Amino acid sequence: MKIYLYIITAGLLVAVGSAAANEKQNELPIQETFPATVPLDPMAVRSEPPTPLSVDRWDAFKEGVNIHDLGMLQEIEVIEADERAAKHFADVFPVPPRVGLARSIEWGPLSITRGDALLMDTDDGRNVWTFSVRSPEAYGVRVHFTGFDVGDGSVVVYAYDDNGAVIRGPYTERGPDGDGDFWTATLPGDEVFVEAIGADEPHFEIAEVIHFDQDLYGVEQGTRDGPPLLDCHLDVNCHMNEVAASAKNATGQMNFLCDGTSCHVCTGTLLNDNDSETTAPYFLTARHCLNTQAEVDTLEVVWQYETDSCNGVLPNYSTLPRNVGGVHLKSESENDMELIWLGGSLPGGVSLAGWSTDTASGQYGVHHPKGSWKRVVFLSHPSVECPTFDPWDYDSYDMIDGLTQGGSSGSGVFNSSGQLTGQLWGICSVTTDPDNLSCSNIDDFWAVYGQFETTYDEISWYLGIGGTLWVDGSYTGIYQFGTQANPFDAIQTALDIAWDGMRIKIKTGSYPDPITINQEVKLVAWDGTVTLGG
Repeated sequence: MKIYLYIITAGLLVAVGSAAANEKQNELPIQETFPATVPLDPMAVRSEPPTPLSVDRWDAFKEGVNIHDLGMLQEIEVIEADERAAKHFADVFPVPPRVGLARSIEWGPLSITRGDALLMDTDDGRNVWTFSVRSPEAYGVRVHFTGFDVGDGSVVVYAYDDNGAVIRGPYTERGPDGDGDFWTATLPGDEVFVEAIGADEPHFEIAEVIHFDQDLYGVEQGTRDGPPLLDCHLDVNCHMNEVAASAKNATGQMNFLCDGTSCHVCTGTLLNDNDSETTAPYFLTARHCLNTQAEVDTLEVVWQYETDSCNGVLPNYSTLPRNVGGVHLKSESENDMELIWLGGSLPGGVSLAGWSTDTASGQYGVHHPKGSWKRVVFLSHPSVECPTFDPWDYDSYDMIDGLTQGGSSGSGVFNSSGQLTGQLWGICSVTTDPDNLSCSNIDDFWAVYGQFETTYDEISWYLGIGGTLWVDGSYTGIYQFGTQANPFDAIQTALDIAWDGMRIKIKTGSYPDPITINQEVKLVAWDGTVTLGG
């Protein structure tokens, strides 16, 4: 059988980078700096999800039939979530704020098969199933789908804010990752409406939700629990003469589950890479925020949460672009680094930050303190490092204007060219309790950033390949990195290393050996026709 290959896509299971990849990455030559940005078109049109048929239909949701109320969150649940969070982040200052917690469906997973949905009457005869999940007094809710397989059908979820319905989806086939397991992005309020359409009964279960018991807007009004957001933060849009647009636009706000229980907020940065043919969603943050595939599965990154001008108007948080989930690629405890390949496509208006291994050149950081909107802190490199951190892996900075707080963890520090030189661990002081940081004692603290020089040693292979693995069956070189200059000589070698969303570019020729594709990849012919099979 011969298959003439131009472009093929295949979607099955997610595969995380293998040990072979880790062995190859350190063999790439060191590159000191890389350009600051590959901007994505800010005018790119986002496809809007379809309006659900059940929106504003009084007969689509009925108490005691298909509205499933989890009951009030108990005080002991909040206390236990706070205790788990304090234990999890015992060695971090300040702690990434807890904003929510996971709640299970105590009486069993919700599903259409179990009879938890209502089959709605429609004018066009389509099969439409509806039900809702209510977690009383939540500021927002995220839903966890498992066993998702809707065939030719589709599912949307939605909720209401002051401007009307906020819709996520449609989710089709076996979900965004092709494995039937995913979390939705955040929906506002305490009730999520689920609508499924299909010729045949769709299959999925909902066994848990994230209940946001803290308001992401409330931090501005002082209504969120915990230490208040300090009033000496600097709006990043008031300092765009000093801050590179690429650094600002590459910075995103994160929320995620720690240990599957409590939901926290941090900050991270998109990184540029050496592959000019793809836009690879490499996302750098702090290891102490999250560092396992299970935690990355719960990740939501929200973009463009900032004022529209200096001290201007904030956007509707619910309608901001976002990415959900991803692939955990690399963690490093020595400098508190975590690298993630984000799930989904990056939205227009974000940038990929450049980087430099000249880590002593940082001048400012861009961050989301306490998960609030985007700020900037200006820094200077002190003559004395924070004594409890290895100066070979961390840089300490005086905060000379503005400051960082919990939720800033993982945010980037940038040089005058807008290149990232590290990611934030937190703050330290030799004279003052870190929990007592205030606008009047900033001089007592250092902001501590893990050095990108250490990070680069661990992730250079990923930045070298970008979004593409190269294959050339005629290549006879000793070193095979999967780059165009040093490609793999077998397709299966690339497939064994690839993860969900990668592109594999194959040099023209015949490849008779059988291949096994067990993740979602794109196969592209390179320089002519490629023949697979004997």
